[in-house]
Amino acid sequence: MLKLLNILPNPPEGTLTELAAGVIDFFSLWIARIGFIVFFVGAIKFVLSIKSEDMKDQIKTVLIMVSGCIIMAAVNDLDIFTVTNKDNGDELFNAIFKFIVEWISAVGMVALIFGGISFGFAQKNNDAASKISSIKTMVVGGMIIGLSTLFLSFSF
Repeated sequence: MLKLLNILPNPPEGTLTELAAGVIDFFSLWIARIGFIVFFVGAIKFVLSIKSEDMKDQIKTVLIMVSGCIIMAAVNDLDIFTVTNKDNGDELFNAIFKFIVEWISAVGMVALIFGGISFGFAQKNNDAASKISSIKTMVVGGMIIGLSTLFLSFSF
C-alpha cells in the first residue's frame, strides 16, 4: 500500500490558479502513463504479429504504437498550447506546426523501417506480392519523410 501512495502525486494547494495548474499536471501525468501503456500493448502486438504474414495486422499494431507515442509527447509538452499574449500567435502556430510535422516525419520513418523489415521477410519467403507491398510501404514512408521535411522549410 505504501508503494501505491508513492505513485500518486501530492494534491495541489494554494490559489485557484495553482489548483487548476495542479489538476492539469495530474491529468497530463496520467494521460502520459496511459499513452505509455498503449505504446507497450502495441509493441507486444507487433512482436506477436511478425509471425503472421498479414500486413494489415502489422500496420495496425505500428499505428497503435505511434498513437501511444503521440499521446505521451503531446501531454509532456503542454507549453506549446499556452497562450500568454495575443501578439505571439505566429510563434504559437509555428511551435504547434513544428510539433505536428516532426511527428509526421516519425510516422514516415516507422513506415520506411517497417517496409524494409517486411521486404526482408518477403525475400526469405520468395513471395512476389509481399515484395511489391513492402516496396510500396517503403516508398510511402520515404514520401512522408520528404514532404514533412519540405513543410519544415516553410515559415509562416
